[in-house]
Amino acid sequence: MTLRDLLTRRNLIAGCCVLLGALVVGGYFLFRRAPRVRMETYVPANVLAFVQIDSLADLVDGLTHTRAWRELAPVLGISSQLRQVGTVADLIGRSGLGPDEAVVAGRAQFAIAVTGIQSQAGETDEGAFIHLKPLFCIIIETHMGPGTAARLVRDRASIIAERIYGGSVTEHSDSYQGSAMRVFEGPGAGHQLIVSSAGSVILLANHKDAAAVCLDTIAGRTTALEQDETLHARKPEVGADPAVFAYVTSSGIERLFEIWPVLIAGTRAEPESVSALADLIEHIAKQSGAVLFYSLGFQGDGVTERYLTLLRPEIAEALIEPLKATSQASFQSLALVPREVESLTLLSAADAVELPERLLKHLSPTVDVVAGMALREFVINLKKQYGLDPKDALGDALDSEIVFVDLGDQQPRAMLIKVNDRSRVMPRANAYVGKGAPVNSEQYEGTEILVASGNERRAAAFVGDYLVLGTRYQVIKIIDTYSGHQGEDGDQRIKEMLSARPADASIVSYRPGAEDAGKLLLAISKLTRSTDGSPELLNEDPARKALERLPRSISFTTFRDYGVFIETNSAVGNLSAIGALIGTDEK
Repeated sequence: MTLRDLLTRRNLIAGCCVLLGALVVGGYFLFRRAPRVRMETYVPANVLAFVQIDSLADLVDGLTHTRAWRELAPVLGISSQLRQVGTVADLIGRSGLGPDEAVVAGRAQFAIAVTGIQSQAGETDEGAFIHLKPLFCIIIETHMGPGTAARLVRDRASIIAERIYGGSVTEHSDSYQGSAMRVFEGPGAGHQLIVSSAGSVILLANHKDAAAVCLDTIAGRTTALEQDETLHARKPEVGADPAVFAYVTSSGIERLFEIWPVLIAGTRAEPESVSALADLIEHIAKQSGAVLFYSLGFQGDGVTERYLTLLRPEIAEALIEPLKATSQASFQSLALVPREVESLTLLSAADAVELPERLLKHLSPTVDVVAGMALREFVINLKKQYGLDPKDALGDALDSEIVFVDLGDQQPRAMLIKVNDRSRVMPRANAYVGKGAPVNSEQYEGTEILVASGNERRAAAFVGDYLVLGTRYQVIKIIDTYSGHQGEDGDQRIKEMLSARPADASIVSYRPGAEDAGKLLLAISKLTRSTDGSPELLNEDPARKALERLPRSISFTTFRDYGVFIETNSAVGNLSAIGALIGTDEK
């Protein structure tokens, strides 16, 4: 080989190395993700709630790789190509190659700021009503130039308004502190869409006040949520870089507590309990100092959600001792629980039946006199609901396990309490059933059932080692389950989930959860025109079998010296709300 050939070869290798290096450097700058900004800098400090999604592409990619998607998408005819949407959107967002709308979809960060809640009460021929309307602003950091953001508002806002309100939408212009606003009015009072931009940020709001306060924050005229020290200190506790993050401020918690009686008015709880609870919450709300953190991420085959309710230290510490988990929990109650339950909550704490009194003892010193009296009144009323006088104490006659079961029968939840001494508990069972009325006794499959005279909504029976309180129908169903060996204790998945229970989790909540995944995927199939969205599709055999293979929803609750922490693992989690937004033909 000549010297000339050697030099030529070396030059070729060197040139290739330089070219490769240039491609690597160029690719890095071309395909790197736009730097993330702290979306709380755009959100006012006095906001009620704040939701953040840093990447729609990551959210879509995570959803399409869940087991729920793998099982149900083929059954509903949803194209397998949709699994690539997240990856493609991310690539377009990184490279900037494509229509501006596509680039924004792959590159943008999103936030929702709930700035207030309007309420309107009235009465019609059908009875009294109350309408609640949250005031919110969707904030989109496009990571594009100001000109692009303004052009998207100019060219695309009317299309969005027409899709929301239909062809009857009207438009007029407005402005605020030099920022132009496009205001779209839908049919009916109060139906508005306000669209504006500020630099690279696009805002969509349902009320001018919500848009205005966010514009003030972006311009630096008002304090931003970024200054909230609690947000920065505790946010990592619900996970790093989740797909969805939410924060409810103390103002938001207080506002929720104010409307709490309205929210629970339609529940299946006993009216007396609802009234006492609403009164208690009203008095304690402003003293708790509570804020709520939430995150949603993708883990394994499903979704993991974390909730952290941060409380005033004195209150948080007062909860720890009464609600301390017991290591003796065996969950033998699962043998009594039918497999088709709507939901199931297991409480395992020392002296669980005396929990209200113990909470009263620990919480009373942490609140004022009015709240303390409300708490005491709640405990007394609660004991009366179960046939107990204020001074009644059953002590070791009852064990540490209490189970609440929703049988999906539109009735209050049945309660199962593990019993150590039937003779001491029997008089209280009679008192619970009768509430001053005569109590009838009947035999069913060798088990005595106590039923209130003329009222089958109150019944009780000893089944195995447990006292069952509920309606007559519920008691009979639980007896059938136990005698037929058809309980949840035969479900291997439940056993596996309970074996993973954190040692300090005193509350375990479980529900099938597959229906949520079904509704979400059904709504997506309608959106993509794979199906007509008919709910009957989920009742067909292939869909039913697919739903049965999905992971159950299970939550573990622990009490810490700064608040309450809940972790939930499920098929799709709160992403099921997307299905409600898309809608199906279900009435």
